Amino acid sequence: MVVIFLYFALFLGVHFLSKQFKRPGAARLFQLIACFILLFGFFGFRDITVLNDTSHYYGFYYQKAHVFNYRNEPITTFHLLDKFEYGFQVLIHFLVKYISKEPYTIILFSSFVLTIGELWFISKYSHDIAKVCFYMLIAGLFFTHYCIIRQALALILFYLAFVCFEKGKILKYYLLALCACLFHLSAVFLLFLPIIVRIKPTKRNAIIAIGVSLLLAVSLFEVLALLGLKDHPYYQAAIQKEALSLVGLADCALMIFTLSVCLIVRKRSNAPSPSSTFFWICIIGLCISLIAPVLYPIARINEYLWPLILIHLLRYIDPDAMKTPYTQRIGGIRNLMRVLVIAVFLIKLIGINTFRPEWLHIDSYQFYDFGKKDHTYNLYPQE
Repeated sequence: MVVIFLYFALFLGVHFLSKQFKRPGAARLFQLIACFILLFGFFGFRDITVLNDTSHYYGFYYQKAHVFNYRNEPITTFHLLDKFEYGFQVLIHFLVKYISKEPYTIILFSSFVLTIGELWFISKYSHDIAKVCFYMLIAGLFFTHYCIIRQALALILFYLAFVCFEKGKILKYYLLALCACLFHLSAVFLLFLPIIVRIKPTKRNAIIAIGVSLLLAVSLFEVLALLGLKDHPYYQAAIQKEALSLVGLADCALMIFTLSVCLIVRKRSNAPSPSSTFFWICIIGLCISLIAPVLYPIARINEYLWPLILIHLLRYIDPDAMKTPYTQRIGGIRNLMRVLVIAVFLIKLIGINTFRPEWLHIDSYQFYDFGKKDHTYNLYPQE
């Protein structure tokens, strides 16, 4: 864990070093290049034991690369038994057939694309890229994003779509959201987001939404049974557990804390209300988090929303880092809340690595050994 904290500190180092540049453009370019090297170097060259889904994607790529018929059939071929979305299957097929049969290709490729996408998105909303990267890391968002490769690719498409949405380019938004669905089915939710954010952002409507989510949480299994989903693996796993999801409870607590900080700072600083879009993104995130302890897989929807909620939070507690802060008139409360947020995020990360290290697999970080002939982990022996 010491290595991880030292890694976090490097981003703060980039933040302070960039202040030595007299021209803002040069400082920004320095931050982009330095953060790219730090992110891609750390995640792009991780061992397959780091982040709990890495070995699964590595193993899937290995299996496909060693099937002769697969390498020679059209890349548009769909394999139902692979249980992956069509867009991701085409991507893997393309990489295997035209780029490399080396299974680590999927880790390098996804890390490269995700690093560029994350930095592009962050640069759209912030002046201080390194500082926002620091927050994304301690909040655990980057660790999750580089882990869930299929959904991470869908997330990058959502970043592009969201920027289009804010510019009023609704058709482009829907086209990109549909493309995201080809990489992860959870992106279907994105098709409804433009409709939801058009609802008037009032306290009454927020209470109704939260109330409905609580009602759904206590009757979720009955609702799913009525929909004929009793045989679904997620339903079976949740109902057999006979207890609330611990990670779902942690996610819910973190969401409530984050939104409470936003509300406290907004009231103390007399900041204007957020836009309808960010208002409903926060409410939807909260509603999903209230259901997550009952059926945790639904929290996958929040992977699209958490980066935006963090942007929303930073506009309150660290406005100097953001392009469009909600307010600068916060005084001491801003510093207090910033320290509190950092402390809570770090406590959560330490808690996960202490009591549930299998959730992330970052407690014993190591780089991938390209010189090693055999790589064996879980069910995927490489011989």
